[in-house]
Amino acid sequence: MKEIRVRIAPSPTGNFHVGTARNSLYNYIFARKNNGNFILRIDDTDMRRNSEESEKGIYEGLKWLGLDWDEGPDVGGPYGPYRQSERIEIYQKYIDYLIDKGDAYYCFCTEEELEMERKEQIAKKQPPKYSGKCRDLTREEIDRKLKSGLKPTVRFKVPNKIISFNDGVRGELKWDGNLIGDFVIRKSDGLPTYNFATAIDDWKMKISHVLRSQEHIPNTFLQILILEALDAEIPQYVHLPLLLNEDRSKISKRDGALYIGEYKEMGYLKEAVLNFIALLGWNPGDGEEILSIEDMINKFSFDRINNSNVVFDFKKLEWFNGIYIRRKDIKELVDLSVPFLMETDYFEMNEENYKKLFSIMRVEQERIKRLDEVKEAFKMFFVEPSEYDINLIKENVKKIEVKDMVFLLEKTIEELKMEDNWHAEELEKRMRDFCDRIGTKTKILFMLLRIAETGSKVSPPLFDTFEIIGKDSTIRRLTNCKKYLEAIE
Repeated sequence: MKEIRVRIAPSPTGNFHVGTARNSLYNYIFARKNNGNFILRIDDTDMRRNSEESEKGIYEGLKWLGLDWDEGPDVGGPYGPYRQSERIEIYQKYIDYLIDKGDAYYCFCTEEELEMERKEQIAKKQPPKYSGKCRDLTREEIDRKLKSGLKPTVRFKVPNKIISFNDGVRGELKWDGNLIGDFVIRKSDGLPTYNFATAIDDWKMKISHVLRSQEHIPNTFLQILILEALDAEIPQYVHLPLLLNEDRSKISKRDGALYIGEYKEMGYLKEAVLNFIALLGWNPGDGEEILSIEDMINKFSFDRINNSNVVFDFKKLEWFNGIYIRRKDIKELVDLSVPFLMETDYFEMNEENYKKLFSIMRVEQERIKRLDEVKEAFKMFFVEPSEYDINLIKENVKKIEVKDMVFLLEKTIEELKMEDNWHAEELEKRMRDFCDRIGTKTKILFMLLRIAETGSKVSPPLFDTFEIIGKDSTIRRLTNCKKYLEAIE
């Protein structure tokens, strides 16, 4: 097999979204599996819509996912420049060559003329395509128009033939050249079109395989025509399934699709995101879903890529994230959580609170599905309830009156004040013995204590919570709840 060279060529005209990330991952693992090179190329010839922020997002997204590139604008390489706006002279050289060869020509048609032509074709129920009006202009006509100041586009002459290629997923694909019409390869502002620049770059950068979304299939036929006219080697094209929203609309960065940075901001782990997007169009064939990057590299093959569209399922992503959170080392998980806690108004970073986070994480690790959930989940350990929902208490502490709840809280406070061994196991034992002595069901007392401590009927294990918040805070919370109920009674 020849040297494997693959590329990802995002345009900095929007956010680095999940579809681009999935395509980047497939290119990356294919390159690593075959000891090849993974190249980052920036497609920035759309001068009106490019932005520095978007380009920065591309770098940050790839780095967060751990998809390091071997060649690119920032690291260089033997086939640079790797930013298309710096390759204009290269493109012009081959445009001039195609014009001289007779495979391309100047087109002086205005936007108004082209629109009128398109409408006439539609009215006649003909497929809209360029008529070839400027194909046979004489040299004198061209020179006269150029001297008058007109700025032409350059069009490629589409041959009258069937264009075909063997796709790595879909097999042989064909398109009749008669249906295409001569297409623009250089715009009137002198910049190359996407298809021309991409074809030239893939050729000159010796790209062996082009893995990209299936929406590019029409572009592939045009790029093949350009490469054939230049007697250039044609890469192996592999078109990946489209990603769809849950309503089956196409995920697009121009339609507000989540960008990779947002997954990090929402508390998803990069391992979970990588695992999830790896299975958006490919599967290893062995039924295994939990895959490390090494697993993906070892198992990846084109014959396991789907040829049907894939729906993006957030519930599945949360499932993956929960698994990876539960597998994380406590210290790493705590350190990843700190930035989210610093966004709250209750957490202050100091040695005591940092140490406390380890105890909290041990009881919450099984419960959280995203790291941003720590902001709400950890709050109960730092903030004592200031008021209580009496309806919540009555609904969950059934069969006893408010006056009996006050009595239970008062006696529990007295009991806990005598406890010196403040550990979850000892606290639970004392409370169970206490229930036996006063003839109260543990179910009733424990729910009352849970609501009194946290303000909620749902919490981590009750006595672990007691241990973490400490004796003083535990008793203070029970006392506050007792006073609240006394006021109601």
